[in-house]
Amino acid sequence: MNGFDSLHSSTMYGLRMKTLFFLGLTAFASAKPSLINDAAAISSFEKGIGAYSDEEKSYTAEKFVKELKAAPESIADLKLATEAPEKADSAVYLVGAVYNCGKCEHWHAAGIASAWALTSDGVMVTNYHVFEKAKGDVMGVSDLKGRAYPVTKVLAASKVNDIVIFQTTATDIAAFPLGAAAEVGSELHVISHPKKRFYTHTTGIVSRYHLRPNKDEKKPTIWMSITADYAVGSSGGPVLNSEDHIVGMVSNTQSIYYGSNPGEEPKGPLQMVIKNCVPVSAIKAITGKK
Repeated sequence: MNGFDSLHSSTMYGLRMKTLFFLGLTAFASAKPSLINDAAAISSFEKGIGAYSDEEKSYTAEKFVKELKAAPESIADLKLATEAPEKADSAVYLVGAVYNCGKCEHWHAAGIASAWALTSDGVMVTNYHVFEKAKGDVMGVSDLKGRAYPVTKVLAASKVNDIVIFQTTATDIAAFPLGAAAEVGSELHVISHPKKRFYTHTTGIVSRYHLRPNKDEKKPTIWMSITADYAVGSSGGPVLNSEDHIVGMVSNTQSIYYGSNPGEEPKGPLQMVIKNCVPVSAIKAITGKK
């Protein structure tokens, strides 16, 4: 190859690289972020779940509260997901109940929390306390696209670990695989619905694992604390690692105030909010996995 050919090839290579770089920037610039319409999500949940109200009261919150108390503490033979969903939001759901006030034709949400899909055939997970406190005529879930499904059965539950596994009528859906336990200091992210801000993503790290004594249990319960933000409505939200594998589940918060003891009033300035989560080890135990 002579000098001209070498120069020509280098120039053409440079032009091709610039073109590819420009096209990449164009594609990136034209990509639109996911846009959440909170009002539409509420409406889809209320209308979609309310549509199942005529089916012989099969899906009432009262029915599932009773099932919750009688549910086994573990369940086997579930076909758990092995690969993370293409889009994590697709495996996250609104969960709760709706009721008819009797004064209008509309259904109203009695409370909305977070849930996530464990299997592709409609088995989902949320907190025990979400079901325990549920009130309403119909209980169900809805997804990012507004598709609604009724809850049909409580499959397993653990009050001390704040876990309930339940069946819905959803089929052929995206689901999260269960990951390995996350190390203290490792990065994670949460997807949940804090105060009806649906599909909110927050990031943080595992801050610690700790033991919590139980009044009715001989063994204390293991809990995981994280720094990622969440709030009311986030209960049951998935805690995920960088591969979108489940490493935990949102459960509760504990606020620390300066200059006051628990239960004292008035409380001093808020110093810190501890975010307590169910570790993946507890979720694996209830599904019979190691």
